[in-house]
Amino acid sequence: MSRSFFFLSLTAISLSFSHLHAKQIMLDDVMTREEQKKTGVDKLSLKEKIELENWLNRTFVLKAHDQTEQAQLFLSININNGQKLQLSDESIWEIAPRDVQTAAVWITPFPVKIVPSNDPDYPFLIVNTNTGIGVTARKLPDTSPAEGTQPPSQSSS
Repeated sequence: MSRSFFFLSLTAISLSFSHLHAKQIMLDDVMTREEQKKTGVDKLSLKEKIELENWLNRTFVLKAHDQTEQAQLFLSININNGQKLQLSDESIWEIAPRDVQTAAVWITPFPVKIVPSNDPDYPFLIVNTNTGIGVTARKLPDTSPAEGTQPPSQSSS
């Protein structure tokens, strides 16, 4: 009995620290007490809980919070040799003149992220996540027609 308890304790300790090195699913970290009650996880013995966590970690990958909160953006269209960029969410960004040369050579598509910049005129930085290189930009207003409105008619005079 004491050997089993020692082994179980050692396993629990090693598993509780293993998530520091790799993204491991630890039920107490990823589930609230209410979720554990609803699913019956709170009724599992320590050994059963460890076995469930082991199975989950062999079978699934823990998603990072930033991946689930924001869909991946990609550069879709390079407009006017880097003066503007259109992203996969169809937003259009004007690039700061000092960064147009960098943006001009960006070949689509590749993943990007948008972070704040320190430039009040171009308050965002569009970063190529493959290279880490970014360009300062400002988002242009959406120019699509409002829902339910008709585009201006073309007169044939």
